[in-house]
Amino acid sequence: MVKTTNWDLIEKLAQELGVTKHATAKWRQRNTVPHKWRLPIVLKSGGLIRWDDYRRMDRAGARAAGRSALN
Repeated sequence: MVKTTNWDLIEKLAQELGVTKHATAKWRQRNTVPHKWRLPIVLKSGGLIRWDDYRRMDRAGARAAGRSALN
């Protein structure tokens, strides 16, 4: 089963943390969340966003860039 990234939830939580809509739009376009925002979003989500979600984003980004997938 392939799980998709819940960008709507990530954007909502990030904006509640003070991130601009412009910034979250760039995150979605790049399919990644900056490391400094990952922990605050995980904590604020109450378990709806997990570390595995970020790992999946990192792997997809590495494949798209032609690098070997990250561990």
